[in-house]
Amino acid sequence: MEHRQSFWENLVVVAIALVLIQTFLDDFAVVAGWAWAPREVLLYAGLALDVFFSVEFLTRLYFSFIRRRTGIYFWHERGWIDLLASLPLVLLSSGPAALALWSGSTIALGRASLLNVLKVVKAIRIARVLRLLRLLKVFARIRNTDSTMAQRHVAKVATLSVTVLIATVMLLGIAFSVFDVPSLETAYQSRITTLLAAVEGDLDRGAPIDAGELAARESSLLAVQREGRTLFSRFDSDYYARQVGPNDYGFAERGDFRLFFDLRPVNRDQSRNNLIYFAIIVVTIGALLFAYSPHFALTVTDPLHVMTRGITEANYSLEVKVPRLYRDDEVFELARAYNEHYLPMKDRRSAASADGFDLSMDDVQGLLDD
Repeated sequence: MEHRQSFWENLVVVAIALVLIQTFLDDFAVVAGWAWAPREVLLYAGLALDVFFSVEFLTRLYFSFIRRRTGIYFWHERGWIDLLASLPLVLLSSGPAALALWSGSTIALGRASLLNVLKVVKAIRIARVLRLLRLLKVFARIRNTDSTMAQRHVAKVATLSVTVLIATVMLLGIAFSVFDVPSLETAYQSRITTLLAAVEGDLDRGAPIDAGELAARESSLLAVQREGRTLFSRFDSDYYARQVGPNDYGFAERGDFRLFFDLRPVNRDQSRNNLIYFAIIVVTIGALLFAYSPHFALTVTDPLHVMTRGITEANYSLEVKVPRLYRDDEVFELARAYNEHYLPMKDRRSAASADGFDLSMDDVQGLLDD
């Protein structure tokens, strides 16, 4: 049973590493302008990983329920992070993207704030980085083997920091879409709406539609079709097959005209932002693990560890090192009392008695009086 659990935990660690790689490459591929084929592989990889972690969360939730420890798992073992980093991603991000790809559907443009909504949906993908928090316990054990308090403290600080960062990104994305804050998406939507209004006006007046003129007016226009016949195309069919995926373009219909628009500039902008958020979160966790964690051990757990051994072990008389910079901290005030009063008293008693260390109540009172 223990071997099986260890195998499962190792599998989860490998899956988390793959998630980080997939999340980075998914956005980097858009910014770098990769062809559609590798981006399609990354999309399916994201779906598979999201499904894996959703099943893993539901499995953990089920076993915690039958063992009557659901509350402990969900709150104290941070099961709520497992929830946020699994099911919402399948339902709102990777799942709909895969369904759209399988059905061959594209994005219908010309609707107010639609691109802002898409921006929010794409921003949800950054929640995958929450899975990195699952690794904190592993790294903490390597860094501070004897410090349970350091593990718990650093994990709590990292969880709070990363969750606040991700929640802020998502809430700001929602707020910006609701209040139509000026952005590339809103400017893009405005240009498309203006062009479609002009086409609709020409159709109402019976004026001829010049596809070449429309393309000159709007650089994002990819193609114009009328009754299934292509009047204008900015690129050839081979280029579309290699470079343009279903999420890279949208369409709008006016009368018997269908206009296709390039959404890659909007996608690149969003992916660039996601990479920035990704880097901030990873650097934050790295700083907590490799900078703050040793600092916490140096200023809190190491002094307590030395004093605990000195009190409980008769032959342990190592002094606590008191850094000049932190000498006024409460922990090091206690450490000075330990060094200056407790250890000398311990040495005197050890010299006076060969039976070992036995601290009397008079000694304790004398230490407190000092």
